[in-house]
Amino acid sequence: MPYNYPSIADFKTFFARDFPFGTDSEKTILDSDIARAMQDANATFNPALWDDQAGFTNGYMYLSAHNLVMNIRASTQGLNGQFNFLQASKGVGPASESFSIPQRILDNPHLAMLCKTNYGSRYVQLVMPSLCGQVFTAEETTNA
Repeated sequence: MPYNYPSIADFKTFFARDFPFGTDSEKTILDSDIARAMQDANATFNPALWDDQAGFTNGYMYLSAHNLVMNIRASTQGLNGQFNFLQASKGVGPASESFSIPQRILDNPHLAMLCKTNYGSRYVQLVMPSLCGQVFTAEETTNA
């Protein structure tokens, strides 16, 4: 079933409270930023994983938002940017924080990278049920 891809206006409505949309490239998210994030999402988004338009739209929006955040982070670092992979723990002085990332996600580089943002993690939550296949056995005989 062919789905309708959301527009930039749909993205702004969906994430009205999440991002500062506007026309000042120094302080706000531009339409061109959203368009680039959606273009990035198109490269890895699989429409076949969704049962209906609502699920398709939610998944596409969260993947696009993940790409938007990653693109904005990269653009603010410029040439001095350094890519950080997932951190399981971090500490400063006597304070420390630790996370446990499910092994199934860690074993998949694409899913692991999605967990670098809240939006990517939400996308993973939405897509995981579709990534689990069901296996059935059937006893049969041959005619030979």
